[in-house]
Formats: sequence, structure tokens, C-alpha cells
Amino acid sequence: MKPIIATAAFCAAMGSTAVLAESPFSTTGYLRIGVGESDGGDLAAMQLNGAWAKYRLGNEDDFYGEFGVGLDAPLNNGSSVIGGIRYHVAGDSNDLTDRGSFDASLALREAWLGYRGLGAGAFEEAAVWAGRRYYKRKDIHINDFYYESYSNFDGYGLGVEDIALGFGKLSLAGFRERFNRVHTYDARIEDMPLAENWTGEVGLAFADARGDATGDNGFALRGHVQRNDFFGGYIKGSLMFSNGAAFGFSADGAPDVGKDRSLSRAQVHGLVPVADRTELFFVGLHQVDDNDGDKSKWSSVGIRPHYALSDNFAIATEIGYDRVSDEGGSRDLLKGTLAGIYTFGQSGFWDRPQLRAYVTRGSWSDVGAISKQAAYGTDTAGTSVGLQLETWF
Repeated sequence: MKPIIATAAFCAAMGSTAVLAESPFSTTGYLRIGVGESDGGDLAAMQLNGAWAKYRLGNEDDFYGEFGVGLDAPLNNGSSVIGGIRYHVAGDSNDLTDRGSFDASLALREAWLGYRGLGAGAFEEAAVWAGRRYYKRKDIHINDFYYESYSNFDGYGLGVEDIALGFGKLSLAGFRERFNRVHTYDARIEDMPLAENWTGEVGLAFADARGDATGDNGFALRGHVQRNDFFGGYIKGSLMFSNGAAFGFSADGAPDVGKDRSLSRAQVHGLVPVADRTELFFVGLHQVDDNDGDKSKWSSVGIRPHYALSDNFAIATEIGYDRVSDEGGSRDLLKGTLAGIYTFGQSGFWDRPQLRAYVTRGSWSDVGAISKQAAYGTDTAGTSVGLQLETWF
């Protein structure tokens, strides 16, 4: 009932403000859907055990969609009522071709309201908000890795954001985990000018373990930099540390993690043009999960060159390498994909929709190194082929 109540409340609020301005609503959406097979059987994505993500081109065996409605209704005093609601649907791509039961999940991802324009000076563009929302997430596109995500998908939160400080913008937020076992309090300063074309961000979160949580209080410290004119593209880098209930850099926290367990993460990624009609996305990351001396290390490097043949056709390749070392030893996965893409009139890296025909080849160090080993029997290599449509708006 809670998602239905939240939806009704949001719609009522939108209806009450619609008369104040023209077109206060916006829509947003995302869809990926496809069919394929791996070594003649069901499509099975290749992801290394212990890795937090996988390289996604030609390596996604799910379908996923989102649809949202946003609200930005100006008021007569120069302020605005803001908000959003978003649902998602997700399931197994193999259900689209198998003659069996079709299983998909539908979930409410966002339902929030806010008020922007709290006053003059530092608060002119500041906003207050409350509800469930995607909150300032940071991700790496080619492996779909959200390396920072204080988004309260299952709980609720509130905050004030974009207070102008003169050297950046301050945002404060608090989140309650669904079962009320962790309360997370986050503070960050964004858009700090560092040097020509460089900006920075620092953030600190405190996670309070409570109720029946068995873990300890913890904190998460993050530092991010970005350059927007990097050889005609951009580059982003991060250094991050978390422990205890703040383990993992998320709003839900980790209620059962003790203070002696920590997660350190460093990443760099970006997109640059390397030749006429060719763009290159690159990523490198390393993280250490230290559980009171027992360490699990994950390293990952990958590239995706994208070449626009014409306004309607492009070719993309992707090579990704993951390695995990822990008390059980070391294992690795090398994955490569070649995709021909129909681009519907726009063929840049970020342009969508894209209809892809792909072939993917992966090889891994030993039997059981990947999460879906069963799809490949006792082999340590496999091939996937398929079609996929991806779009967003």
C-alpha cells in the first residue's frame, strides 16, 4: 500500500500546482531489452565472483526499464515546487524467448517533493526535499558501476541542497534504511573550483547503527575531481574510504558490518575523442575490502571505442579485465565484445536509441571463477551472441 499512497500523494501535489505555470511536468525513461544465447543455451552474463560490476556491452542478460514524471512548478514569488516519481520494471531476458512463466518485478524507485528558492543570497537556488529519490548518484557507464549512491530506494530521506558558499555548494541529507537499522547523515560540498577546467567535491557521511543491527557506527569519506575539457572530453577521479555501518557508500548503509571492516576505493574514468568520428571511454579502478585483516582486492580496467560510420550506423568494441584476490586465491576474467549498431539518425557515443547486434567472448582463470558458471559447464571460456535495444529520454 505504501507505494500506492506515495503515488497518490505526489499526483495530488502535482495537480494543485499545475495551475501556477505552463508545462510544470517532464518525463524521463530508460529501456534495455534483448535476446541472445550463450554457447547455444540461455543467455548468461559473465561476471567475476567478487567483482562488484561487469563490463556491459553484449553482456547483459536482463531487461530493465524505468519511467518517471518530474515536477518543476514556478510560483509567483520566484520559487518552485519540485519533485519526481519513478517506477522500474526488471526481469530475465531469457523469459522473453522461453516457453514458460514470465516473471518481472515492478517497484517504486522515487517519490519525493521539494521546494526550491529558499530566499536570497546563498539560499536563492537552495532547495529542501523529502521522500525517496535518486540522490546525486555517481556511476561508470561501461560497467554500470555506481561507485557512490546515496539513493534511498527502500527507505526515506530528507535534506537541503545547493546552498551557495562562494567556493562551492553545500548539501545536507539524512536517510533512514527500510527496516530502521541504519540512519545515514550525509554532507557534501560540490562544484569547488580547483584550477582551470577542474572542479572538486568532498563528502562525509556518518552511519548510525541502531535497532537490531549487529554492526557498529561508521563513516564514509569521499573526494572527487573532474575536468571538463580533457582532450576535448572529460575525466573524473575519486578516492574513497568507508567503514562500519557506512560500508559501501550507500544510503541504506551496512547494518551488520563492524568497525573493523573497511572499504577503500579509487577510480578514474572518462570519455575522449581520439579521431574523427571516434570516441573512447576508459576506466580504471581498484578497491580493497579489509575485514579485520582479511582482504579482498578487486581491480578493473576497460575501454570502449565507438566509431560512427554514418548518421545511422556505428561500430563499438569493448574490452574489460577484472581481477579479484582474496583469502581463497586469485581469479580473473577477460571479456571482449564487437557490436554493430543501428543508431536511428544520431551516432555519437551518448546518442540513443541504439539497436545492437553483438558477439561477446570471455575467458576466465578457472572453473567457478564467474557467477554463472553453470551456463558454461566446466569450460573456462564462452561466447554470447544477441540483439539488444537500449534507449533513454
